[in-house]
This record gives sequence, structure tokens and C-alpha cells, in this order.
Amino acid sequence: MENLFSIDEKILNVAERAMALCADHFQKLDRIQAHHQQKMLRAFQRAGVSEAMFAGSTGYGYDDRGRDTLDQIYADVFDAEDALVRHNFVSGTHTLTVALFGMLRPGDMMLCVTGTPYDTIQPVIGIGSSAYSGSLRDFGVRYEQVDLQNDGTPDMDAIRARVGQLRPKMVYIQRSKGYALRPSLRCREIAAIADLVHEVSPDTIVMLDNCYGEFVEMDEPLSNGVDIMAGSMIKNPGGGISPTGGYIAGKAELVEQCSYRLTTPGTGRELGCTLHVLREMYLGAYHAPVAAIEAVKTAVFASSLFELLGFSVEPDYRTDRGDIIDVITLGSAERMCAFCHGIQRGSPIDSFVSPTPAPMPGYDSDVIMAAGAFTLGSSIELSADGPLREPYAVYLQGGLSFNTSKIGVMLAAEEVLKADQPS
Repeated sequence: MENLFSIDEKILNVAERAMALCADHFQKLDRIQAHHQQKMLRAFQRAGVSEAMFAGSTGYGYDDRGRDTLDQIYADVFDAEDALVRHNFVSGTHTLTVALFGMLRPGDMMLCVTGTPYDTIQPVIGIGSSAYSGSLRDFGVRYEQVDLQNDGTPDMDAIRARVGQLRPKMVYIQRSKGYALRPSLRCREIAAIADLVHEVSPDTIVMLDNCYGEFVEMDEPLSNGVDIMAGSMIKNPGGGISPTGGYIAGKAELVEQCSYRLTTPGTGRELGCTLHVLREMYLGAYHAPVAAIEAVKTAVFASSLFELLGFSVEPDYRTDRGDIIDVITLGSAERMCAFCHGIQRGSPIDSFVSPTPAPMPGYDSDVIMAAGAFTLGSSIELSADGPLREPYAVYLQGGLSFNTSKIGVMLAAEEVLKADQPS
């Protein structure tokens, strides 16, 4: 590779070794990408997409064919009965919140079986150190959780016991690790949980927080026992092109309930203009299988490179993945800041900016973030972040193009090595 960024020779040599180690895994990822690209193309053709659907609507948005056809496309590619895809979901957490409030009622029990959910969903439930008005707890929804085992995997015996005892309205699964070091869940593990829940309590809804997990495996969670799932359009399913939004997909009756919380009971999905975002949302959907696998390749390469440099990574480069996130334990705040500085240096936007730790709503410690993205907060684009707390692990995600994202990872490694040198 031509060294236009003057990357240290040591890093270039280690990166060459890392690429050789990744070769077999990359071939598997190419097959997954091809599968989902075919599936997406077929979904567009089945839905009869035309250029006229990109125009958008104003006001109430009645009879917006572009909006309704986009729902149909995502339902198809996610193996869902129905889907709700809207630009006015402001984040993944907001999308999950709409789904939870759409399905849960006062007195219902929500059982999370993947330990404590990540920071920003805790105030929605009404747990954690901060109390906010309007949580599920305020509305009488009860909450319990089953902690993960010491190795970070779901405790299936404990899940069976708690589901049998509580008969919860909903079992909630968080696919991705959040700011934890546990493994992210793959479809086979999600399927095992869903099968167990439906065996013990057939009426319980199995809901999946699918953020970061779309298009990274051949299978879809909705074909493996999950009843409903939700995610963000500025992560995998938006392909780095959707400017905002989220989706909810699953059983038709559950999606309908969620639509009543998004707008109003009775009007549901029939309301909601799309303004001028539909073209980008369609193009993002079409590009999403490519973007997701480019991001996974970036993560696999990062694991290989930093493992060769002597750091602990999760998962390692050999492991099949359930999402796009790579966790690199750096052991100090200085190395975390250096890593994020390198990622920023390798970004197309704001490459001259130096990331600085700062407080962030929903988190109990300062957070450092690096993201030179075309869309603010887009974590399908190359980005890295993490709370400055033990064990000082940085969370790398995204990468619309592996060849350019690889440069960002190498620059991050270079900065980390510099941080260890005496000043």
C-alpha cells in the first residue's frame, strides 16, 4: 500500500501480518455480503420501487407510497411480517423506547435476560443512578433482569427459572455489548433464548435490541424466534446514507401497537410526512449490506492488528461476529485518548480535530468520542468511543470503506504506541 499518511514502518509491517491472518475470515464475510445484497435487490424489485417514491410528502403525510413501500422493503429483508421505518425516530434509544411503551402496559413485567442494559436505556426503564420522570417504572411497568454468567454469556438455566416464575409480558434481549466486555450475541444464541422463552411461556413477547447487528450474519433474528426488534438507521441498516431515523420490525400486530405510540392510537402509521429524506433512506437501504460488512472487516482487522501489538481484544479476529463492534482494552486513559486521536486523524471529516473527554447525558463518567462522519453520530461510519473508567476499553465501530477505515485503525495504533513513549 502506498504510504501517503507516513505511517510508522513498524505499524505497516504488523498490519501486513494482520491482513494475512484475516484472509479466510474476509472470504466468509464476502459471502454474507453477497447474500444480503441479493436479498435487498429482490426486496426492491418485489416492492416495485419507482423514482416517483422518492418525492416525499408534507403535512399529515396521508397515502405516502414512498414511506409505505420502504416499510415493505425492510419487512422483506428482515423476514418480518411488518416494519415501521421512520425518519422521526431520533435515535436507536428513542426507537426502542417507542417500542417498549407501545407494547407494555401498567402492571406488566419486562425481564431483561442479558444483564443490565446499556446506559441510555436505563432511564427509560427507570433503573440506574439517575431518576427521570416518565420512565416505564413511573407508568407501573415492573422490571427484573437475569445477569450474565462470569464469561459474559446468557445464563440459560437462570433464564428458564425466571421466565417460568414470572411469566413476563416481555423478555428483552440486548444483542450488542454496549459499554461492556461481554460477547455480542449471534443469531444462534438469540434463537436459543427465544426458543426457551416460548417453550416455558408461549405468550411472552421476545424483543431484541438489534442495534449494530443488522446484515452481519446470514440469518435474521426474526427467523429465529424473535417476535419484534428495533434499531437505528444511522447504524447498519441506513448504510451510512440515511440522515436519521430508526426501524421497528416483527409481528404485524406488535408493529401496529408501536405505531400507535409513535403517533396516536387509531392513526398509527397512516400519519407522518417524509419531507425530503426518502431518496437517502432508499439509497441507504440499498447500500446497507455493503456498509455493514465493510464495518465488520474493519473490526476484524483491528482485532488482528491490536492482538499482534499485545492488547486484549473482544472478539478476536478468528471469531464469527454478531455485530460490528470491536473492543480493545488499552489499560489507561492516555492510550484511549491517543487511540481516538488516531481514528480522528484517519477520518474524512474534521480530521484536524483533537477528541477530548467530556460529560455526556446518560453516562456516569466522562466519555471520549472520535467520529469524522458525514452524519452526526453515525456509528456505521468509522468511529470510536468509550467511558474513561476501568478497564479503559475503547469501542470501535463502523467503516463505510474498509480500505480507508484500515488507515484510521493503523493511525490509531501508531498514536497508542506514541503514548507509551517517554516525553
